[in-house]
Amino acid sequence: MPIRKTRRDKTVSATQSGRVSCGWESNIPYFVRINLIIVGPKQTKTPPMELRENKKEKIEDKEFCADLSKADLSRKEFVRVYAVDKVFTDVVFRQCVLTSCYFRNCGFINCDFTGASIKDCNFRGAQFEKCNFRYTIWEKTLLDERFLDTCLPSEENLARDLVRSLRTNFAQIGNYEAVNKAAAMEVKLTGQHLYNAAYSHQSYYRAKYKGQARLAHVLRHLRWKALELLWGNGESIFRVALTGLVVIIVVAVFYWCNTAGVSLPESFLEALGHFWGVQYRGPMPMTYGVLLAVPRYVLIGLFVAIMVKRLSRR
Repeated sequence: MPIRKTRRDKTVSATQSGRVSCGWESNIPYFVRINLIIVGPKQTKTPPMELRENKKEKIEDKEFCADLSKADLSRKEFVRVYAVDKVFTDVVFRQCVLTSCYFRNCGFINCDFTGASIKDCNFRGAQFEKCNFRYTIWEKTLLDERFLDTCLPSEENLARDLVRSLRTNFAQIGNYEAVNKAAAMEVKLTGQHLYNAAYSHQSYYRAKYKGQARLAHVLRHLRWKALELLWGNGESIFRVALTGLVVIIVVAVFYWCNTAGVSLPESFLEALGHFWGVQYRGPMPMTYGVLLAVPRYVLIGLFVAIMVKRLSRR
């Protein structure tokens, strides 16, 4: 006997195909139920990414034959470009990539190198006047260390980042005197930045560092200051010697105040002798001996660390 399919039969077949039927489906029109089964829930579409071409024009194996003035060379890639004893005035090298270039004894006046990447180049003898080197990256480039004295940005955080990049660059070319100079400048600039971030009333710092961020910089500055007083953040032998002298004086004063029949000069000589492990008149109480022995070993360790850092040639 022929059987005619009904709407209910279609609903049952859909249910048997894997979809669980609910009681409220009987009140939904048939075409709506079929649409829910086949199409499913509406899915959101991801908007397409908007990209643009970012390829730099490549200038390769060329030589500057004359001085250059008021030129825009931004967003270009220079490879093995050569110039000797040339002067570049008001030239824009913004976001350029300089690789294996040779600019020996050249002069750069009011040039903009913002965001440039400089690698395997030779700037030996080059002179820079009023140039902008914010956000630049230096790698394996021959450069005179006087660059550190004349070309740093006015913002201490940007100057610190530039000095850090130059310190790594000087280490790569083996100029360890410049490495030590850059390291000392980096420590100083870091302290200035932490101080301004924590205490400065300038609108830039107060807008950027608020609440917990400002408190974190206060703590970081206190830590930096303590290490600066202790051993110059790893850069000052004088600070280590001064810290040792302060420890000796403090212990000598306490020993003089708590010991009868001992003058202040004698207590100082006694503390000085025990600091170096030598008895001046006789043994001191254990408390004073410990107060002198612990700082002695700590300061000797710091002194050795500074000497290894300054004299090592790796």
